[in-house]
Amino acid sequence: MNDRSFIYGCPMRDGSTTRQRIQQEAIRLFVTHGVDAVSMRDIAGAAGLRPSALYAHWPSRDALVAELFLTGYADYGRRLAACLDPDATTLANIAAVVTRVCRFHAEDERLFRFLLLNQHMHLKDVGAMPDNPVGLLQGLVAKAQAAGEIGPGDPALLTAAIVGILAQPEVFRIHGRITRGYADIAGDIRDLVLRMLPTPLKA
Repeated sequence: MNDRSFIYGCPMRDGSTTRQRIQQEAIRLFVTHGVDAVSMRDIAGAAGLRPSALYAHWPSRDALVAELFLTGYADYGRRLAACLDPDATTLANIAAVVTRVCRFHAEDERLFRFLLLNQHMHLKDVGAMPDNPVGLLQGLVAKAQAAGEIGPGDPALLTAAIVGILAQPEVFRIHGRITRGYADIAGDIRDLVLRMLPTPLKA
């Protein structure tokens, strides 16, 4: 994995600021070892700082993890919203969102994996946030149904299926069952999502 020159969509100046360096090293350690195996002292050592420097920004490791997740998750939502084409069909925008998520993985595999591995701890905190990428996707599914582009069904259940198609390949990559990166399988993932969506009812 390459070192990131961007964190959460913001360019880093001169490599990183102290806070950005802490975030970068924390994500690396969390993904490599798991959150429970990493202490604030470990993160400080990796960032070349004293532990007190971390506590000046976050009161605890859990607070740091929560901020990293919520910030990264919201940034995904904003970037997905930016890729929508108001002149395209809703189904085309669903395909564009799926493709964009695959690009996120190619751009920053470490952040993608961090969000995937820690979602169960923090998704309860993102339901009402304005930049919720799952909420954006569910809204597109419902809009496509209203426009007759896809058939009926529970929008939440269909969205869950789309998220599964997007996320589960990374689980298989972690365990070596899939060796290709998301950039190589983006078209396959997009096509799987489109085939999974219900066919519109005949008039």
